[in-house]
Amino acid sequence: MRRRAAAPLLLGLLLAATPAFPSPPPPGTASGILSFAQELLRAGDTFRAATEYLRFLHHFPRDEQAPAAWEGLGRAYALAGRWDEAAQAFQRLHQMRPTRRTRRLWAGALYRAGRYRRAARVASEGEPGEPDRVLATLALLRAGRPGEAPLRRVVDEYQALPRKSPATAGLLSAVLPGAGHLYTGRPRDAGVALVLNGVFLWGTWQAARTDQWALAGILGALELGWYGGTITSSMNAAHKWNRREDERFFSRWETGALPQWDLVLGPGGAGLTVTWTW
Repeated sequence: MRRRAAAPLLLGLLLAATPAFPSPPPPGTASGILSFAQELLRAGDTFRAATEYLRFLHHFPRDEQAPAAWEGLGRAYALAGRWDEAAQAFQRLHQMRPTRRTRRLWAGALYRAGRYRRAARVASEGEPGEPDRVLATLALLRAGRPGEAPLRRVVDEYQALPRKSPATAGLLSAVLPGAGHLYTGRPRDAGVALVLNGVFLWGTWQAARTDQWALAGILGALELGWYGGTITSSMNAAHKWNRREDERFFSRWETGALPQWDLVLGPGGAGLTVTWTW
């Protein structure tokens, strides 16, 4: 009898010790819509998340949680690569809650959208910190206006990047096929260009020496094509070199200047926190 009486008591104690999971807010309420949007965003469904955030903002534009909805909407657009829309959402967020953090979100989205001069202006507003000044400098460098950049040391580093002159590469290849590729750090392409041009030149000379003028004309025409292509290719290689150096520079500085955000749900699933890496 004691064992039978103890069993319900033990079951009751286990049930009491089991943690209760809070139920989600009702779906038709502001908190319910916002909570659902954040769950969609957490799952990576950016399109549906953006739709739910827009639904919240349409029905509850003056709700106290509207800033969280604008922030979530901007993040959904950002994760989808829709940077213009993300910038607009973060602008509305900054208008509602003008802080340094919301301004950085806005400026970062503008930068990613390729609107560099606007990004520089936004990043420089108020009392910009060091990351803001770096972002403004990078934006102005990309806009081709280094003289307006606030951080001279970043500009000096950019201007000191090792670059290759396309004109020099083309001239070297015109004098000796392959020399321009060697100048741009492409020894394999240099060897191929030298061998192919040499073979066609030798073939053209041999055909002309034996009075095979038709063959000499064909080989000479092919050689002219290879020769011109070698010059153009070496100039393109110089441009690629410069672009690679530029992207290495910008990637290194952007890592500390652009925001990296993560979704963190607050109490009741209604909060959105942005984590920054500067």
